[in-house]
Amino acid sequence: MTHSPSRVLSLADLGAGHFEPLITQVFRVRWPETSEDLVLASVKIGPHGGCPGSARQPFSLIFNGTTPGLLLHQHIHPLDHDDLGHQEVFLVPIGQNADGTFRYQASFN
Repeated sequence: MTHSPSRVLSLADLGAGHFEPLITQVFRVRWPETSEDLVLASVKIGPHGGCPGSARQPFSLIFNGTTPGLLLHQHIHPLDHDDLGHQEVFLVPIGQNADGTFRYQASFN
């Protein structure tokens, strides 16, 4: 069952702790001309203090695509999740999996 988050979180509000429980869950990218489901594969926490004045510890998300041969180009993509709602996230393709799907990274400072 799909539900709306009780409070809409902005991208600036989100930290690694919001994503860690969502590993293996699906995030949806929807454009008028294409759509792709991305599975959150891992959350990597970076060293604190990478960005002076930032209260958030840097982290990155690694996603796996689900459609062989479908490449989402480096771009800001609309990303939807049942619990986190709609976010605009800059995704970078970082490689191709053995099954022909692609891996993506989103980094946050």
